[in-house]
Amino acid sequence: MKPLFKFFLLFIGIVLLSAFLAPVLFDFLPFKFEKIFNRLVMIFSVAAAIFFVRIRRQTLVNYGLLGKSGSLSLLLVSLASGAAILFLWDGLKIAFGTAVWAPAGLGPGMWAVEIIKALSAALIIGFIEEFFFRGVIFYSLNQKMALNRFASIMVTSLFYSLAHFVDYKSPFIGPDPTFFDSLRLIAAPLESLRHFKEIAPEILGLFIFGMILNGVLLTTGSLYGPIGLHAGCVFFLKLDGLFINFLSPKNIFWGSSKGYDGILSWILFGSFYFLFQWISKKPHSTRKGAVPRSV
Repeated sequence: MKPLFKFFLLFIGIVLLSAFLAPVLFDFLPFKFEKIFNRLVMIFSVAAAIFFVRIRRQTLVNYGLLGKSGSLSLLLVSLASGAAILFLWDGLKIAFGTAVWAPAGLGPGMWAVEIIKALSAALIIGFIEEFFFRGVIFYSLNQKMALNRFASIMVTSLFYSLAHFVDYKSPFIGPDPTFFDSLRLIAAPLESLRHFKEIAPEILGLFIFGMILNGVLLTTGSLYGPIGLHAGCVFFLKLDGLFINFLSPKNIFWGSSKGYDGILSWILFGSFYFLFQWISKKPHSTRKGAVPRSV
């Protein structure tokens, strides 16, 4: 059986299993039904991806997660870079009057709690998403399925972008959800794509960001680079609303508080990537169409 066909069969099984379990867990967990369903799909997908690629110690070495010197420094520098890019983005918005500095009236203890919560969530999100998209998906496309590097980056980045909008337009779910409500959620991505014009800037922004994350992976030969950059951005955005008030409505240049749906943020992330490439001055690979040996 071809790997791609096996992957799709596995994904269908994951969705159906999640659809069955979501109504059961809804009676015990204090979360919205849609969130339970989405989290089940994510958890089972990561677990299946680990099994699908047969994650072993050598795989982690190939991903640059083990046996590579300077990993902690790379993670911290990348994390700080992600936060710094969005800090600059906020600064420009304040300078041009589209936002104001308005820190929340929290005491030192509460600020510490918020920072720890944001950093913990950012590292978890950064690790899980980058391991799945830039690790498993990109690695599988480029090496397991022999897709050339450019095509692998494009497919991975598009998948990464679209995956954020699977529940953009979810159907109404009553207080007693059933398996059939889960099936209705499965069709939600198609409903979301009907609003493509509405979400196009966000899709494009995440696609650009995904390509940059892939570029950082190829430059550093380690997932710690994209994990750090991704986590730094999530960390900043989770705290952003505590010290910034956005005055202007969303527009194509400034974007919104999401930080990835405006031309300015695309320019800043693109500039960072070219600066990163210039500083690193490290060749991507010695063999055309493959990721670096350490990835």
